[in-house]
Amino acid sequence: MYSLGIDIGTTSCKICIVSSSSSSSNENNRIIFTEQLAHNAHIIQKEFTSFDEQYPSKILETVDKLLEKSGSLNNDSLIKSIQICGQMHGFILWSSKSPRTIVSSLITWQDQRCSTEFLSTLGSSLTHLRTGYGLATLLWLINEQKGKEDELIKYDRAGTIADYIVEILCEDSTINSQISTQMATSWGAVNNKWPIEHRLLPIIVEPGTIIGYWKKKIPVYVALGDLQCSVFSCQPKKNQGVLNISTSAQLALAIDRQSSMINGSDGDNISSSIRVPYFESKDLLVAASLNGGNILSAFVHLIYSWQLSLNNNSSLSIDILWSRLIELGLQSSSTIDNFSAALFGERHDSSMAASITNIRSINMSQLNDIGCVFRSICQWIIKNLFEMIGKDSLIMECVIGTGSALMRNDVLQRELKEKVQYPVIFHEHSDAGYGAALFALMQ
Repeated sequence: MYSLGIDIGTTSCKICIVSSSSSSSNENNRIIFTEQLAHNAHIIQKEFTSFDEQYPSKILETVDKLLEKSGSLNNDSLIKSIQICGQMHGFILWSSKSPRTIVSSLITWQDQRCSTEFLSTLGSSLTHLRTGYGLATLLWLINEQKGKEDELIKYDRAGTIADYIVEILCEDSTINSQISTQMATSWGAVNNKWPIEHRLLPIIVEPGTIIGYWKKKIPVYVALGDLQCSVFSCQPKKNQGVLNISTSAQLALAIDRQSSMINGSDGDNISSSIRVPYFESKDLLVAASLNGGNILSAFVHLIYSWQLSLNNNSSLSIDILWSRLIELGLQSSSTIDNFSAALFGERHDSSMAASITNIRSINMSQLNDIGCVFRSICQWIIKNLFEMIGKDSLIMECVIGTGSALMRNDVLQRELKEKVQYPVIFHEHSDAGYGAALFALMQ
C-alpha cells in the first residue's frame, strides 16, 4: 500500500508517495515518487507594503499538477490515505458551497499588517498573538469591517492554506470546519482551545482525524504543520534535535508532554522559543526563526540587481551566482563581527534588523570579500537558532539537519558542524512532504 503526502510551502509545493515495508521498521519504507514545483503565488503589494499575500488558485493549480505528474489520478487503487501539511500561521477564508470560486487571498505567516499598536488593543488574554498569526489576522479583518458592509459574511470557513487544500480534495465529503491542534496553536489557540469565540473559528481536532475522502474513497486526514512533519520525517531519537532551514528556519527538540521544560510567553514578554503540540504524547520545543533561506535569497537577488545595474550585458544568472557565492563562502577564512542578518525581524523581538556596525577602514577588507559576507550570513542563521532555543539545546546529544536551503548549501552545513560539539547527521530526503506521507502510512 502507498500513502501520499503533500507539503504546501511558502514558495513551492511538494508531493511524496511512500510505500509500506513488510517489516515494522520505518527505515524500509520506500519513496516511490517525489516532485516539487514552485507555485509563484506571491501577490506583489505596491500600495500595502506590510501585506504578504498569495493567490490560492495558483497554489491549487500547482497541487493539481503534482497529482497529475504522480500518476495517482489514474492509478489510485493502492493509495491507503492522504496527508496534507503546510505553512503554518497563515489565514484563508472560503465558502463551503463554492470553495474554488468564493475564496479570499492567503494571508501568509510573513504578513506584517498587525502592528504592535493594534495587537496591544486586543486584551490581556491575547498578549501571546503576533502579526502573521491566523487569530490576529482574523481580528484585524473584523476590525476593518467596523462601520462598513461586512465582506466576511460570504465566507463560512477559515483555516490555513493546507486546510483549504484538504477541503478541495475532499469535495463535498467534509461535514464541518476542522483544524489540527498543530495548526490551531500556530494561529494562537491555547491548550487546544480558542481564547475567543467566532463563527469562523474551526473545531480543533487531533492529528490523524479523517476530514473527508478523496474520490469518495481515500481518507484524507486533517492538515498538519510543516514543522511537525519535517521533524517527524527524521524520526529523531531521545535528545536528538532537528534543525530545518527552508524559507524560514527552526531548531526543534521532541519532549514528553508531561515534561517540566516549559517555554512560551511570560506576561507581556514572549519567549524566543516556544512549546507546540507534536504527535501522541509529545510536544516540540522550538526556536522558530523568521530568518532562514529567505535572507540568503534576498542577498543573492540584491547582488544580482547590483551587477545588472553595473553591467546590463552581464550573463551571470541567479543559479550561477548561487553556486559562486557558496564556493566563495567555503573559501572564506573569516566572518564579520558586529553582524546581524535579521532581515525579517523575529516574532519575539520585532525590533531586530539586519545590520553591520562599527565599520572601520581596518576591517573593510572583509566587506570586499563577498564570500566572507555570504559566510557571515550563514553563520548568523545557525547562531541565531541556538541563541533562540537557549539552554534547552544543552540536552541535545545529536542534531539532524534537513530542509531544502540547508541541503543545497555547503556553507550552512559547515557552520552547523562548527557550532556544535556533538554529531551532526544530514537527512537529504527528509522533509515535510515525506513526513506527511510517513505519518499517513502509520495510521
